[in-house]
Amino acid sequence: MVSIFLWGFGLLLAGWGFYRMKKDFGQNKSNNNLIQLLLTGQASGIGQFVSGIIMFIIGFVVLYMQNK
Repeated sequence: MVSIFLWGFGLLLAGWGFYRMKKDFGQNKSNNNLIQLLLTGQASGIGQFVSGIIMFIIGFVVLYMQNK
């Protein structure tokens, strides 16, 4: 049950991050996205996208550990 929640939340975060990256990068084509990511963690949705992928992976680990 927990792994399903983690997968869903991970997909939600990854989808939202992808949407933000497409939307923000289309409007703001600046080259300081890396600096903005390091300072605020909010560079065009990169943080949300990476967090979503990590959450999805954690969901697989939890599923594996529950079945062991």
